[in-house]
Parts: sequence; structure tokens; C-alpha cells
Amino acid sequence: MDMKAENITVRFGSDTIIHDVSMEAGHGQFVGIVGPNGSGKSTFLKTIYRTLQPEKGTIWLDNRPLDQISLRESARSLGVMTQINSLNFDFRVEEVVLMGRTPHKKLMEQDNDQDYRIAHQALEIMGMSEYLHRKFNTLSGGERQRVIMARVLTQQPRALILDEPTNHLDLQYQMQLLQTVRGLGIEVFAAVHDLNLALAFCDKIYVMSHGRVAASGIPEQVLTPELIRDVFHVEVLITDVPGLDRKNIVYLSA
Repeated sequence: MDMKAENITVRFGSDTIIHDVSMEAGHGQFVGIVGPNGSGKSTFLKTIYRTLQPEKGTIWLDNRPLDQISLRESARSLGVMTQINSLNFDFRVEEVVLMGRTPHKKLMEQDNDQDYRIAHQALEIMGMSEYLHRKFNTLSGGERQRVIMARVLTQQPRALILDEPTNHLDLQYQMQLLQTVRGLGIEVFAAVHDLNLALAFCDKIYVMSHGRVAASGIPEQVLTPELIRDVFHVEVLITDVPGLDRKNIVYLSA
């Protein structure tokens, strides 16, 4: 399910937040969006999952303009995991995860055995099976994040939008979540805070700065010390990882 954004501009009042931004996630690509806080990563993603309406530009899903696709149809295909700091569901974990089946159900249709099987498998993948009957609002931030990811998996999406999905997660679960997403083999747009995670998991990245795309391409080629200095205002050393065909960023100073 190819995803493409062409010439997206977003304004809040008289302020332009996103300036003529174009991005694309082709077949099976994990595409990272990196940049400092306030660079426009989340605002751009919100135009794709329809929380914000761009002033200009077009979002395409499978070569169809997004504004010609019903909300229900796009919800069946596009899974979304946002930053969840404000969510406070008064439901059991199992009930929260089963919400992922909603786009596939008719009005008032009850969950069936297949829905429960899919939900329980997703919880197992995220290492949260033992929390099945816990109240969601009693969980830690990291535990909530893993439950929300299980809900997204339960939706069985054809493409994913992830807005800083590793927030609140311990390193073990950051790696697990991103490995799980990579293993789905579907198109992904993900705002990624950690540049080393972008190097490890992304097929392509877009670097955003002040609401514009500053650079794009293969992470190892784009994330140079010069670009990181210009965009993130830190000095780094980029080294080879012994035994692995990738780089590692070592932060030296601000």
C-alpha cells in the first residue's frame, strides 16, 4: 500500500508550519522522519492520518487521493500509533486491544473467536499477555505504549504511521517494537527521535528542519556529521559497528 505526500503545506492561523513537503513510502519500505523538536514531524504525520487538513497538497494511498477515501476504508488499511501521554482508558487491556478490530466490524457486531485470537496473538508479540485483565490506566507509560502497539497489530493494517513509537520504552522494548514493525513487511512512515535507531531500522529517511525537508535518502548517506551539526546543533563521530553492516553515531558535544 504505497503512501505518498505531495507538496503538503500546513498553516495554523498566519503561521506556516509545514512548507511544501513531499515524501513517499514505496513497497515494504520503513521510512523514518527525523528532526529536532518543533521541526514539523508530528504535524506532517497528522495530515496523513487525517487529524489535520493541509492547506495545500495531496496525500495518496495506493494511487488514490486520501480525500476520496472514506474514513472507514482508510481505517481498515492504515494503522496509527501516536504519542499516548494523554490516553487514559478505563478499560481492561484486552478490551483496549480489541478496539483494533473496530474498522473491520459492522455496526453493533460483537467480537468473535477470531477477533480474540488476533488480539491475544498481538499481546503475546508485544510481551503483554500477562496484562490481559489489567486496567489500562494502571499501567506505566512504557506498558501502555506496548498495549497500543498491540492494538495497532490487531487492526492488521496494510500500512503504518508511527509518531515517535519508542517514547517511554526501555531499550529492550524499543528494539522489539521496531523489529516487529520491520517484520510486517508493510509500508511505514515513522517519526524517529533516536538517530541510531533510524540507522538500524529505516530503509530511507527524511530530515526535517523548520517545517521543510532538509535532506532525504539512505540513512547512512544522509546522516553525516555536517548535516547533524547543521540541523541538530551537536558534534558527532560516525563509526562502523563491528560485525554489522551499518554505522553508529557517537555524540561528542553540543
